[in-house]
Amino acid sequence: MNKTVLAIAIVGILTLFTSAYYSAPADSRIGYKAPALVLGNSNNDLSPLQQHRGGNVLLTFWSSVDAQSRLNNMYYDRLSREAGAAFTHVSVNMDRSVSVFNSVVAIDNLDRSAHFCTSPEAQDAIVKSWRLDEGYHTFLLDADGVITAIDPDEKTLAAL
Repeated sequence: MNKTVLAIAIVGILTLFTSAYYSAPADSRIGYKAPALVLGNSNNDLSPLQQHRGGNVLLTFWSSVDAQSRLNNMYYDRLSREAGAAFTHVSVNMDRSVSVFNSVVAIDNLDRSAHFCTSPEAQDAIVKSWRLDEGYHTFLLDADGVITAIDPDEKTLAAL
């Protein structure tokens, strides 16, 4: 009798542990759920990705000192204004100065509501989790937060 109760208890515990909610692993590669995006500053209580959950999101990482990433950001900002509701552009600036970020957003005539800056403390974690150590990229995320393209072209975005 005691062995039967013990066996049932063990099977129950194993079932509990193995049937727990499973979430796809996060990674910054195509086909994986996008890593968390924590900007580390007080003006963004909710992650910009969480704000747009349920729709296509084009997430751009850039810096004013990296000319190509800045040009790419301007390009995607322009496309997002033309695209209507097909996708939402979320831009994350990796400069270490908020005043530089604000100046560049104004000079480049960017949509301020779509652009965010990170705190210097959060940047290392973002670079690591999004694999940005070899350069900044733009990620296309579907409604489930899965990365479907990296540095997508205009044709890919038009197909949304």
